[in-house]
Amino acid sequence: LFNNQLITINFLVNDLHFYLEINKFSRLADSAEALAAQNRQAEKEVAFLKRKAAIISKLFLNSDIPPKLRVRCWDPP
Repeated sequence: LFNNQLITINFLVNDLHFYLEINKFSRLADSAEALAAQNRQAEKEVAFLKRKAAIISKLFLNSDIPPKLRVRCWDPP
């Protein structure tokens, strides 16, 4: 137990990978927004972000390998 939540060791690695991918995705989305404001390669960036979001979903949120959800869901405090 950590902070009154049960921690599943098997998911810790997936949780870290998920966090890192979401962090990268967030930075990419911010840069795509900045590029769109300057009208440079906005369509390519949006397409890339959509592919990245689909990959993140497929790997962590809707996996082909059971369990479908490969990360823990946190309840907001």
